[in-house]
Amino acid sequence: MSARSPAGVDAVLPRGARDLLPAAARRRRAVTDALLAVFDRWGYDPVVTPAIEYFAVFGSWLAERERQRCVRFIEAGSGELVTLRSDITPQIARLAGQQLRERLAAGEAVRLCYAADVVRLSEGAREQSERHQVGVELLGDDAPEADAELILLADAALRAAGVVGATLEVADVGIARGVFERLPNCDVEALHGLLARKDAAGVARFAAGLDLAEEPRRWLGLLCELFGAPGILEHVPEDIRARWPWLAERLARLEAALALVRARAPELHARLVVDLGEVRGFDYYTGLRLRAWAPGSARPLVVGGRYAGGAGFAVELDALEVSLDATGGDKAARAGGVMIAVHGREPRLRAAAAARAEAERAAGRRAWIQAGLSLEAAQAAAAEADELVYIGADERAESWSQGQPGAWRRAEESGA
Repeated sequence: MSARSPAGVDAVLPRGARDLLPAAARRRRAVTDALLAVFDRWGYDPVVTPAIEYFAVFGSWLAERERQRCVRFIEAGSGELVTLRSDITPQIARLAGQQLRERLAAGEAVRLCYAADVVRLSEGAREQSERHQVGVELLGDDAPEADAELILLADAALRAAGVVGATLEVADVGIARGVFERLPNCDVEALHGLLARKDAAGVARFAAGLDLAEEPRRWLGLLCELFGAPGILEHVPEDIRARWPWLAERLARLEAALALVRARAPELHARLVVDLGEVRGFDYYTGLRLRAWAPGSARPLVVGGRYAGGAGFAVELDALEVSLDATGGDKAARAGGVMIAVHGREPRLRAAAAARAEAERAAGRRAWIQAGLSLEAAQAAAAEADELVYIGADERAESWSQGQPGAWRRAEESGA
C-alpha cells in the first residue's frame, strides 16, 4: 500500500505549527526529562492539566488582548464556550482553588511542575501558535526567598538543558505600575511602548505633555535609565525613596531577593540584568518578572514571574532548542540499539530476523527490522543504531558496529 498523504493534505500546516522529525523529537524528550528531573530535585511535584477549559473560568485570568488569542469553540451537547489552553497558570490557579485549598490554608507552600503544550492565535506570520513548555508554579509563599528560589531554579533548569551562561532579566512590574497610578489620565499604552524601547527622549516628550509633580516626572525618566547589572539599584535617588514609601518597599524586596541569589550563586548574580522600567506583562504580573535570554534565539527561553496567588515560570522549549542549534549546544544522542536488516523479503529470513529482534528486546535493547535493503542502504537506514545485523542473500549474518556516525566496522560473520 502506498504511503501517500490523504487527498488535500500535502505538507501544508496551519500558520504557527510545525512537525518534529525523530532526532528533534528525541531531543525534545531528552530536554523535557532533564528539566523535570531538576524540578523534582527541588521538590516540585508533577501535575497534568486538561487541554480544554471552560472559557468563563479560564478567560477571567487573562487580559483582553490575551482572551482574544484563545482558540474557542462551542462544546457539543452543553452549548458552553470552551477554549484550548493558551497558558498553564490559570489552570494551576483553578486546580489550587478546587483541590489544594486546605494545604494552602494551613500555610503550606505548594510546589508544582508540568510539561504541556499551549495554543494561542499567532499575531504574526513568524509567531508560533503552538508552544511547548515545561514549567513550575510556587503557591503559598510570597517572600523574597521564593523569588530568589525561582531565579536560581530557572538558571539550574537551563544549565541542565544544555544552555550555559544565559542572561536572566529581573524586574518588578509593581514599580512601573505604582508610577502609572500617579499619572493623570493619559495614553498608557503609548507610554508602555516608549518604555519597552527604552526611548528616553520619547518618554521625556510624553512627560512634558502631562501636568506632573516633580517626583513622577523624574521617575518616568529614571525608568528608562535604570537598566543593567544589579548595582543599578544603588542609583535610585534617596529622596524619591524617602517620599515614596511604596517604592522603597518594592525596591527593598527586590534587593533582598537579589542578595540571596548573590549569596548562593555569585556567578549567576553577575549575569543578572535588572530592568526597573519593565512593563511587559503589566496586566498579568504583580511583582517579580523573570525572563532568560541566550544567543541564537530572538525570544526569551524563560518567561514568568509573580502573579496574584503565586509565582512561577515556563521554559519555552521551542526558543531553547533554537538557541541550542545556534550555539552548537547539546544535541540528542543517537537512539542506539540494533537494527536487523534482511537483504530480501523471504518469510524464512524475516522470521530469523524477528527472532533475533525478540532476543535483543528480551535483553533490554532497542531492536527493529528492515527488509529488502542492500548492505549500503541498510547502513544508511541504521544511522540511529549502535549495531547492524545484516542477513544477506547467502543467508549469512554479518554484524557491524557504528562508533562515529557513518563509521561502520564489521565485527563478525556467521550462519543465519
